[in-house]
Amino acid sequence: MKTLKKLLVLVCIGCLGYGVSKLLHKEWAQEKLFGILGEDTYLTVLDKVRLLGDLLMWPVDFVRALLP
Repeated sequence: MKTLKKLLVLVCIGCLGYGVSKLLHKEWAQEKLFGILGEDTYLTVLDKVRLLGDLLMWPVDFVRALLP
C-alpha cells in the first residue's frame, strides 16, 4: 500500500511538471513571466524547468531508444 502511495505521488509530481512545462511554452505565459520576473530570473527559471523535464523524461527516452 505504501509503494502504491509513493507511485501515485510520483505520477502527480510528473503530471504537475508536465503541465508547468507546457504552460511555459505558451507565448502569453512567457511574456507575463518575463515582465514579472525580469530577464535574468526568467531565463534561470526556464532553464531549471527544462532540466527538470529532461530528468523526468529520461526513462521514457531511454526505452524509446532501445525499441527498434
